[in-house]
Amino acid sequence: MVAAASSDGRVSVLSHQSDNSWTVDYIQDNPLGVNAVSWAPHGAYHSDSAVPSEPTAEAVEYPRLVTGGCDNRIRFWIQQENGQWQEDTNAPISKETSHSDWVRDVAWAPSILPNVNVVASCSEDGTVLVWKQNGHQAEWKPTLLHAFDSPVWRVSWSVTGHILAVSSGDNDVSLWKASIDGSWHQMETLEESLQS
Repeated sequence: MVAAASSDGRVSVLSHQSDNSWTVDYIQDNPLGVNAVSWAPHGAYHSDSAVPSEPTAEAVEYPRLVTGGCDNRIRFWIQQENGQWQEDTNAPISKETSHSDWVRDVAWAPSILPNVNVVASCSEDGTVLVWKQNGHQAEWKPTLLHAFDSPVWRVSWSVTGHILAVSSGDNDVSLWKASIDGSWHQMETLEESLQS
C-alpha cells in the first residue's frame, strides 16, 4: 500500500492486488489541502491479551495513518473492515495545544511499547508537537518539543523511535531526545555550511 497527500485536499491510497494491478481509494481530508501523510507502524495497536492461536476479529490490525494539512490540523485515519477509510474519532485529539499555521509534516514513530503511539508534527508557525497516545482509543495528547524562529519543514524519527530530527527554515537540522520525565532536549545541530 502507498499513500500520497495532495493539495486538492485528498489522500490517495493505492493498494497492490494479487493480479499485479493497483486499486485506489481516496480519503477526503480537508478542502485547503494536505501536505503530509505517515503510516502507523506495524504493531502500533497490539491486542492486550496473549497472541491467540487462531486469528480473531479483535486480533486483526487495520491500517492507520496520520495526515497534516493546510487547515492547521492533524487527523488520524483507519481503514474499516469493508475497506473504506474513516477518521478515527475513537481516539480524540486533545485541544490543549495545536498548530496555528499549516502543518508541513507528520511522522509516526516506530512502535516500541504495545499500545503506546507517538507522532511528531511540524508547522509553518515554527512549532514541533509530539503527540502521544497511551492505550488503544486513548486521547492523543501533545507536548511542545520546541518553538523555532522559522518555519519547520520536516520531522523524521530514528529507527529506534527515541531521536527526532527536525529540519527548519533557517537551514538547520537539529536532533532531539526525550528525557525520562518526558521533556525534550536538543542533542546536536547540523548547520548548513558549504565552503568551496
